[in-house]
Parts: sequence; structure tokens; C-alpha cells
Amino acid sequence: MRIAGRILKQANQISMRIKWSDLKKVIGEVQLSRDKYISLIREDGTILSANSRMTRSLHLSSYKENVLNLFDLLHPVNRKSFAERLSESDQKGTVSCVEAYLKNGLYHPMKWHITPMPANGESRAYLCQGYKLLDEDRTRAFYRLGEYNYQLIFDSLDAGILFQDARGEIIAANQKTAEILNISLEDLYNLNRIAIQWNKSWDIRNEQDQPVLFADTSFIRALETRKRHAEVLVIRLINGEQRWLHLSSQPLFRDHSSIPFAVVSSITDLTLEKKLIRELKERKAVLRSFMKQTPNLAWVVDDQSNLLFASRHFYEFFGIDEMIAPDKSILSMVPPAVAEALLGIHLRVLETGKSEDHIQRIKWADGSDYVFHIDIFPIEGISGKKVLGGHAVNLTEKFNAEKRLRETNDRLLLLSRATSDAIWEWDMQTGQIFRNDALMDLIGYHTDIPKGLSWWLRRIHPEDRNRVGDAVKQSTEEGKQSWEGEYRFKCADGEYKHMRDKGYIVYENGLPVKMIGSIQDISNFKELEKMLIEERLKRHKDVSELVIQAQEKERTQIGHELHDNVNQILSSAKLFVEMIQTDAADQQLYQSKGLDYISLAIEEIRKLSKELVAPRLKENNLISCISQLLEDTRMASKINIYFIQDLSADLLSEGKKVTLFRILQEQLKNILKHSSATQVEVLLESDDQCVRMLVKDNGIGFEANQTFRGIGLSNIYERVRFYDGTADIKTAAGEGCQLIVSMPLL
Repeated sequence: MRIAGRILKQANQISMRIKWSDLKKVIGEVQLSRDKYISLIREDGTILSANSRMTRSLHLSSYKENVLNLFDLLHPVNRKSFAERLSESDQKGTVSCVEAYLKNGLYHPMKWHITPMPANGESRAYLCQGYKLLDEDRTRAFYRLGEYNYQLIFDSLDAGILFQDARGEIIAANQKTAEILNISLEDLYNLNRIAIQWNKSWDIRNEQDQPVLFADTSFIRALETRKRHAEVLVIRLINGEQRWLHLSSQPLFRDHSSIPFAVVSSITDLTLEKKLIRELKERKAVLRSFMKQTPNLAWVVDDQSNLLFASRHFYEFFGIDEMIAPDKSILSMVPPAVAEALLGIHLRVLETGKSEDHIQRIKWADGSDYVFHIDIFPIEGISGKKVLGGHAVNLTEKFNAEKRLRETNDRLLLLSRATSDAIWEWDMQTGQIFRNDALMDLIGYHTDIPKGLSWWLRRIHPEDRNRVGDAVKQSTEEGKQSWEGEYRFKCADGEYKHMRDKGYIVYENGLPVKMIGSIQDISNFKELEKMLIEERLKRHKDVSELVIQAQEKERTQIGHELHDNVNQILSSAKLFVEMIQTDAADQQLYQSKGLDYISLAIEEIRKLSKELVAPRLKENNLISCISQLLEDTRMASKINIYFIQDLSADLLSEGKKVTLFRILQEQLKNILKHSSATQVEVLLESDDQCVRMLVKDNGIGFEANQTFRGIGLSNIYERVRFYDGTADIKTAAGEGCQLIVSMPLL
């Protein structure tokens, strides 16, 4: 703590308001030892105080009487980085580290920890603690080495300098070596037993991508042969980066000894150079591939129009021998008409240094016309002379096709004006759509602004839009010659018209380029079709209603016949049997059995008659008829039945009342026969639009998808469908059954 006391005392002498607790905390956080150099300095490097080791080792006893500066003790190459770390620690308020060579007779490598001291004075103070990076053995070897190689170690800024002893262990290295290897000097000096790490842990190879053993390195061979050796090594750094390093190793001898005691290696980073060479090779490969594969005419010439490179298609198009063409004037190898067209452009680009592109129509000697898009441009990066590149695209076929297309368009325009049909044309490459006057009159839109495909699609009815778009897309993708479809289109008056649209597709080189079609208004046909369908539905309903009425009439007639005739006959038979007098015991038994069977037949006929005869819904309302039906079912089966109703029955027609009653009657029969239910719930309700009936039981249920729909269920669906209603059954094995019936109220 004497050190801290002296530092605090010195700080107070310069009016630095540094608290003892702050200084004690900073010094306490750093493990002080006899091997560390500790000093308190100003921002400009002035030494305010130093510990005894630093004072003795650096002979600083006079700093109390004279102003001494720590920067003067640092090697010049480290002063800037040391000052930057001072500023960094002040800005961030944290400890900064820096490696720097300190002069102690000779400069030796040290690592410094810089801590900003809290103060409110005009000048900042920093606590600097440093320690040597070399152990004692390496320090002695470093000093011996420095006596003869001082300038080589510290003054080489462009290349890394590495000194190794006879075993290959590191003695000294400059900062550049650490930078090249992307590690700190401290980590570099901490490397031991390099041969083992080199062979087992590090990935070091030669330019042929073969591993390099430690014994085969240039510095070991220099030690063994006592001669200079050089090589290029490819090293993969800790961060995964790959670097190419050139090592030139020279053995070092002491006095007149013939045996080297160390080796010095100059390390040059060739990574950038290697990358540039690789990029150049890749560019050349790309250029060769481009020249070989491009379907267009491409060439490179010098300022004298001598051909340097050309594409394969260039040689083939002009019939030039590729082997003898280079370095010959391009103007002498192409037809005169082409040479005349190129010469003027070449001269202007050479003079101005700016690219030019033109559409050139060139007439061949045989009278044929060619159209080219020619682009001439200067090429940079080749020193010593000007070089031009050229690229020409043969547009002859395109121009001829466009000419034919223009002629076709002119004819189409004349035809469209001469006909009353609604005709359209869609240029699929430009997106423009032409519509004749008849079509515009049909939809009611008249404007000078062209309307594209998206405008048309937005006015197709939303329910039809995707279907139409998909049909057109599918037709072009499948290479069809035409497509046809019907859709509703919103016209200018806001009304939808039914359109029948048909388009014919024009292809060029297998790609669709144009579609031509016509539109027909089929709204009247659709209206007639709708009326016909409605008439058919009406007739179907009338027939169905007559059938149902006939069925009800027939059921009623059969019921009355059973009740009035057959039942009366059985009742009369029962009376006659009862009048038979006999004393024989067996005859009495026969009489009793006969009476039982006759009574049973009478009861069954009565039930059947009641089911067949329609309820008198005019005299008794639907609710009371349903209540009586449920009460009869409850008495016959002992099933708990709950009936809830909220129905405006007066609004229902007689047919709908009978339908609801018959559906409930049929479903109750199904429940009694198949469900094994103990409880049934019946809900009947209505609102302003429809009437709904729910019949729910807690029986065994069934698999709806696997159960055959019998006559009873079919009758239910048929009756409901007649009144535009719906019937839905929800059931599953072991989960009971729900029948939900819904019909329009009116």
C-alpha cells in the first residue's frame, strides 16, 4: 500500500482531486507484484509517480526533480497506439490494453493495462500497469539477439520479422508478425513446443494443398543446411480466414561459429496478391466462357482496330479462321458494309472515351438486309494502350416479325372498323389491349386512356374473376390455340352483363405473344335460361305437391277403410265369439285365445288407421296434434319426452304443417324401433324467416356415413326439399342422434 500512498500523494500535489477509496479500489483490482511496472501519468504521458521496480529498471529516479514522459520510453512505432488506448479508456470508462515495446537498455515487449482515474481537475490521470511478455530465458536470448539485430526487429514495418532458436522456439517477433497471424504479441510469445502444435493442431499447407511438417519448413531447413530457404505457406487462422505467407529464412551465426544459434524469417503476406491473381484467372475463365457460349457477336480490339478476342459466333458468322484472326485488323476480316459501320463508331469511342450504341441496318453484298444492335465501349484496366469492346445482337428476325405484325395490326384495325362484332387484341409482351368501338359501346366505357388487362379483370364479377384468370393462364402454359369462357362483367352503368368470351393465342418461338378474341353479350340467353329453370322448378313443385296430396288422400282412405270396414268386421266377429256357450274346458280356452287375437288385431288396425289418417290441422292446431302424438308415444313406450315450442303456427301453410307432423311421426317411429333411447327432446321454433324443428334422443346412435338411408329417412329428405328446406342428421355410434329440419316460413 506504500505504492498507492505515494501515487495519491503525488496526485494531490498537482491538485488532482482523486479519492483514496477510488485509487485503492483500482489498485486492489490489479494484482501487484514485483514484476509489474506501475505508474500514474497525465494524458500527455507525463509521469506523475511510478513504483520502485519501474523506477530502478528504467532509471527514473530523476522524474521527481525533472519532468519525464512515458511516451519517450516507448518505441516510436507504439506511441500512437498507446495514446489511442488512453483516449479509449477515458471515453468508455473501462480498462484498455495495449502491447508496446519499452526501452530498458534495449526495447523489450510489454503489455500495458490503462485505467482512467476519476478526477475533476483540468488534466486527466491514468494508472498504467505493465508486465513483460518474455520469461527470463527468452529475455536473455532476446537481449543477446538484439545486440546484433536491433534495427531488423523494430524498424521493419512492412514485413513480419520472426526470430527462432535452434529448436524453432520463438525468441522475438515484431508487431507486424502478430498482425499477419491475427494474434497478439502476448499470445505469440506464449507459444511453446511449437513443433508438436505445428504437426498436430495447426492447419498449414503448401501451395499444392499438401500438409507441411515442422521439419520441412524453411526455417528448419535453413538451420540444417546453414543456407537461406524460402517458401509459400497457406495458413488457416483461428477465425477461419486463409492466408498465403511468403517466408524467407536466414540462419544466424555468433562470432566465427559455423553452427547457427538462431534463424530469422522475413514474413510477407501474399493473401491480397493471391486473391487478385485468382480473381484475374476467374475473370479470364468467365471471359473465355462468355466468348464461347454467347449467341451474339462479341469482340475486343485495340486502338488500331486489331482483333484481340472474339466470340465463337463472331468467327462463324463472318467465316473467319479463329486460329489466324488474332492481331489482325477487324476491318479487313468483315464485309465492307460492316467495316464502314464499325469504323466511325470505334473512332468516336476512342476519342471521347464514352460508350455508344446504335441500331444499324446493313445491306450485304448479295442484297440481303441485316439489322444489328451494336454497342461499343472502352475497356479499362489494361495499361499502355486503349482497348475497345464490342457487342452486336442480330435483330433481323425481330424486325421482320415486327414488320409483319404491324401489317397484321393495320389489317386488323381495318377489319375491326368494318365489323359490328366486339373485338379485342391483347399484346402479351407490352400489356396493351386494343378494343374496337363495338366492344366499347357494349360495355359503355369510352375514354382515350387505354385500359389494360388488370382494369378488365377488376370489373369481372368476384365470383368469376379467378376462374377466368386461371383459364387464360392454363391455356397459354399448355400451349393451347384458344380458350373460351363465360363470366359476368360490370358495365359503365353499374349493371352486370353475361359475356361469352373467346380468344385465339398467337405464339412466336413457342412463347405466347398475342391474343385476339371477340365478346358476345349473352345476358338475354341467361335470362331465358333462368326463366326456364324457374318454370321447371315450379312444375316440379306442383307435381310433387299433387303426389303428396294423393299420398295423403290414399293414406286417409285406407285408414278410413281399415277403421270403418275391417275393424267393424273384426268387432262383429268378436261379439259372435263372445256369444258362444260351451262347457268344455278346452272350448273355453279356444274361445279366450280367439278373443285375445281379435282384440289385438282391432288395436293394431286402430293404431295403423290413426297413423295413416292425416291429423285435422284445420280444426286442431299443429302444436296440439304434436302434443297428442308425443303423449301417445310416451304412454306406449315409457320414454321420457320433452317438448319445447315457440312457433307462429298460423303463418304456416297446411302442407308445411302436415310435413312437420309426418317428419316428427317418422322420426319417433325410428327412435322406438332402433335407438333404445330413454329420453327424447323435441324443439319447435320459428323466426321472421324460417321454422326449425329439432328431434334429439340419447340412444345408441349410428355411423351416418355407413348406414343405409331407408325409406323413412328418404321420405324426410324428400318432404323437406319440396319446400326448399334442409334436413341434417348428426349422429355417431354411442352418441345418440339429432335430426334438424329447417324450412322457409313463407
